Amino acid sequence: MKDGKRRLTPLGKLIVKALTDQDMTKTELAQAIGTSPTYLGYILYGVRSGEKYLPAIIAALELDPRKVEKATAA
Repeated sequence: MKDGKRRLTPLGKLIVKALTDQDMTKTELAQAIGTSPTYLGYILYGVRSGEKYLPAIIAALELDPRKVEKATAA
């Protein structure tokens, strides 16, 4: 990150799009999956893998598991 700006991972982009589509906030998702908004941000920006929370994220946002798998492999 030469410019000092954080960038969403492919998984982060997928989650943010789903949040927008469902009119849900990051805070609401964090509460739904049992973590903090800060930790959810770590997942979105790739600081943490969030592997433990992926099943809950998939369920809460009704995501296609194949798309999540593809995004985490990128």
